[in-house]
Amino acid sequence: MRSPVSIPVLAALALFAALPAAAQTQQVTPTQQAPDRVAPAPLGPTPTDISAEARRAQEAAAAGRAVEALDALDEAAIAISEKMPLTIRRATFVAEEPQGYGVFNPRDSTSFEIGQPLLVYAELAGQGWRRSGDIFRTDLVLDFELRRADGQSLVAQQAFNTIATASRRRNREFFLYVTYSFSGLEPGDYVVRTTVRDRAGNKQTAFDLTFAVRR
Repeated sequence: MRSPVSIPVLAALALFAALPAAAQTQQVTPTQQAPDRVAPAPLGPTPTDISAEARRAQEAAAAGRAVEALDALDEAAIAISEKMPLTIRRATFVAEEPQGYGVFNPRDSTSFEIGQPLLVYAELAGQGWRRSGDIFRTDLVLDFELRRADGQSLVAQQAFNTIATASRRRNREFFLYVTYSFSGLEPGDYVVRTTVRDRAGNKQTAFDLTFAVRR
């Protein structure tokens, strides 16, 4: 019988190009999960009516009041964001730490050497905010699961990292930067699933990235 795989996990995250959170190293107990490709985001509510904001933006733009027009469009975008499902707009392996939202260097291969870290960049949309006075707070929790390509779950951990931010604006340009470092993996094909739970907006979503370990 093959001995169990020992997989410590190092995870570092950045949000709004902030400094990474403190790295964590954990040995975790395997759990089983159905091998569906991507966990779907929950269905959203009825469509959002942004006609009033659109009219205000159009009138302001026509009158040359550019900042007012942008503010109206921003309010419309926020209304959509708060009611839409939590969504991963893009997720990819990267060659180095991203420098900001959209400022990243995609990795040209999904094959990794044994023990080589996996750097992941993901853009998030639809997160919620909790308001405290004039401060808007986000509250995100990340889980992960590592599976073989055939769906066999190897290791999983809930809440391996949390992200809490505070801002005087409802920032929408969120990106996640995660470093996974798995030891004890044999050569083969794998899938790492990252689940994002938004406690402020009461939403969640997940994304899968497939990779290979080579000698």
